[in-house]
Amino acid sequence: MKPNLLTFAVLLLAQWVVFMPTEASAADEPLPVFLCVGGSNMSGGRSKLEELPNELKGEQAKALFFDGTQWLPLSAEKMNKRGFGCEVSFAASMSEKLGRTIGIIKHSSHGTSLDTVWSPATPDSLYWEFIRKVEAARKARPITIIGVMMVQGSGDSKDQKKAEAYAANLQAWIQAARKDLQTPNLLFVCSRLRAGQPKEKFPFANLVRQAQENGSEFVDCDALEVGDDEVHFTAKGQIDLGRLFADKLHAMMSKADGQR
Repeated sequence: MKPNLLTFAVLLLAQWVVFMPTEASAADEPLPVFLCVGGSNMSGGRSKLEELPNELKGEQAKALFFDGTQWLPLSAEKMNKRGFGCEVSFAASMSEKLGRTIGIIKHSSHGTSLDTVWSPATPDSLYWEFIRKVEAARKARPITIIGVMMVQGSGDSKDQKKAEAYAANLQAWIQAARKDLQTPNLLFVCSRLRAGQPKEKFPFANLVRQAQENGSEFVDCDALEVGDDEVHFTAKGQIDLGRLFADKLHAMMSKADGQR
């Protein structure tokens, strides 16, 4: 007997019911998220979009970023109108390593100091703007925060007191972030200040560099390409930095998984 119209409709509805939960569950699955914070070298204002290699141009298929309101496909063009930061190559590399879509939340500004501008002890600081952005991102969709990448330190190396306090301030920042983000196992890695910072501009860079070495996991930036100011990374420098961060954090994730 040939199925009538009612039978066909029932079969069609049954197929829709079967497939719908799978699609919904994929959308509701927590997105592994990495946080990018820091100063001008995190902002990436000195890099040039036209120097981005073809494989990193346009929207990435397996990377999203939070713009303060919603999650969008990540692309260098959306992250910074003038240039791009290390998050572009990091996202491409990390999503490939994990074999899944990842998320990026970025918060940075030029001329920052861990002692004041980024201080958790300072009301309405960049730190608290960052915390509020992450809270908004959590409301927009389910996420799991994995780690933080910090590119910062030059601002504190201009002043002796700030440089001497950097070690304590760095530890306070890490502990505050783990508490305020409600992520006690939050991974943290910073970019160690490059050797050979211009002494006339950053006379106490070595103090900050030593604090970063002794106080946290870090990536070595000494070989990264910088511009004529010997401070800000070029497009190549940013791309290489993002890949260094991806390698480091992926290794840290593997180590943490092995200890569980």
